[in-house]
Amino acid sequence: MKEKRYHHGDLRNKLIEAGIGLINEDGLKGFSLRKVAAKCNVSHAAPYSHFKDIDELIYAMGEHVTERFMDKMRTSIRGQENSLEATSLLGQAYISFFIENPQYFQFLFYHSGLTIDLDNDNANDYPPFALFRTTAYQMFHSIGLPEEAYSEKLIVLWSMVHGIASLLTNQGIRYSGDWIHVFINNCIKEIE
Repeated sequence: MKEKRYHHGDLRNKLIEAGIGLINEDGLKGFSLRKVAAKCNVSHAAPYSHFKDIDELIYAMGEHVTERFMDKMRTSIRGQENSLEATSLLGQAYISFFIENPQYFQFLFYHSGLTIDLDNDNANDYPPFALFRTTAYQMFHSIGLPEEAYSEKLIVLWSMVHGIASLLTNQGIRYSGDWIHVFINNCIKEIE
């Protein structure tokens, strides 16, 4: 009976969100569809109507977070993709996404197997990072930054954005100020 409330497609998302929570709490060791089902108060067989195995669930969790993250990033620059402000807007969206969804940061960067290769401008990089890189490179070009400086400036900018997201999602870090304001006030200084 408990499973009925999740019909109409909602159970899949509940399983994904519960899986992210469980991995963040306990890590991948011992992670199972049975534990995810128990967290959702459904039968241990219910997840199999959405995922053939645990690997498929973990993949779906990564896709779920990435889609939401990309939506936030794309929306932040819609109509301003080629503006000088686009990189700052993406940075603000990046930070805002993790303010709104702190559970996703730990999952993405510690448990999902995600790889970002800063030595290689590979089009197959993690989509939100690839969008940030492409947009930053367009800005660097617009302001006349020498091409050989692109990679290092990208690392500085992304370190600021990612570092702020890391700090704000860490339960042991306390800050009563505005994280986005910190980024905005220091973003342009890092490019100059």
